[in-house]
Amino acid sequence: MKTIKNLILGMAVAAMMPVAAQAQNCADFFSSRIATPPYRYNTASKSSTCYSGSKYKFVLEVAANVEYRVQFYASPVFNNEVQVKIVEGEGNVLVDLPGKVDDEPKKGTTCLQDYMDPKANKLVHPYFDFSSQNATRLTFMIDIKDHLEYTEEPQYDEWGNLTGMTKKAIIPEGGPEKVKGCFTVYIMDKPAETNSF
Repeated sequence: MKTIKNLILGMAVAAMMPVAAQAQNCADFFSSRIATPPYRYNTASKSSTCYSGSKYKFVLEVAANVEYRVQFYASPVFNNEVQVKIVEGEGNVLVDLPGKVDDEPKKGTTCLQDYMDPKANKLVHPYFDFSSQNATRLTFMIDIKDHLEYTEEPQYDEWGNLTGMTKKAIIPEGGPEKVKGCFTVYIMDKPAETNSF
């Protein structure tokens, strides 16, 4: 009888494992990150639980004469399907980029997808550098797109010749599935180099 109880308990624990694996503590992300010298970790960095099909806003107060480097990270469940806009002050748009592009990513074309740096001959995660002689405010507007599956559909010309393939979203009955994951705004800073005597 005790063996049967242990077997049932073991099966219940095993069934709960996938649920526990999906439960996330987004703040744990920072324990595995190390700032790239000469930059140091800025405590304004934030990682939060987010949902697909939702928009979020995060504000960073920028100090004068400090250089900031900002990187974005998202849980794989979002498939890099995000749009990030960085606005300075009252509306000066500095960055407005998707999380990924369909062709080969290059510097300045995405906010999440790594790109090949030809000088260093290695993959680099996108980063954005900011500095200001006066204190200002940066607003990060994060739009996490609906979670959809896609299918490839053939495209034909007027004579029936295949001209290419296009991606088409498969919208399930009842609308897109809501998924949750972490989205991280990772901020580093260093004193700005000033040239004066």
